[in-house]
Amino acid sequence: MPEVLAKVSSHEREILIEQVDLGRIVGQKICIETSPSDKIVYAQRVHRKGLTRFVMGREPEDCSSVVVILKRDADSETYVCLSAYIGTHSEPEPWDRFATPQSAEFWMTHALIWDGEEIASSEL
Repeated sequence: MPEVLAKVSSHEREILIEQVDLGRIVGQKICIETSPSDKIVYAQRVHRKGLTRFVMGREPEDCSSVVVILKRDADSETYVCLSAYIGTHSEPEPWDRFATPQSAEFWMTHALIWDGEEIASSEL
C-alpha cells in the first residue's frame, strides 16, 4: 500500500477513486470481462443488499494495478481507506447506493469469479 499511496495525489478531493498501475504483476484480479459463452450465476454476498453477477469456471487474471478508494476525514484532514483491491476500476453494482449511470452497462459485461465467495443464506 505505501507504494500505491505514494502515487496518489488528493488535490483536496473529498473522495478519491484511483487506479494505480505499478508496472509489474502484483497479483490477480477477480472482476473480469465476460463473454456470451460464459456461464453466469447471480448470488447475494454477505453484507450486500443485492445480487452479484458471478462467472463460473474462469480463473483470476494477472494484474499490474491496484484500485484504492479513500475518503477525506474532515476532522483530521487525513484520508481513510474505504477499499483497496488488486484489479482495475469497476463501477458500483447497480443496486449499490453509489451506483452510477454506467453501473448497469459495466455489470452486464463483467463478473466476479465464482470461487468460494461467502454467500448469504437463502434459508429463513
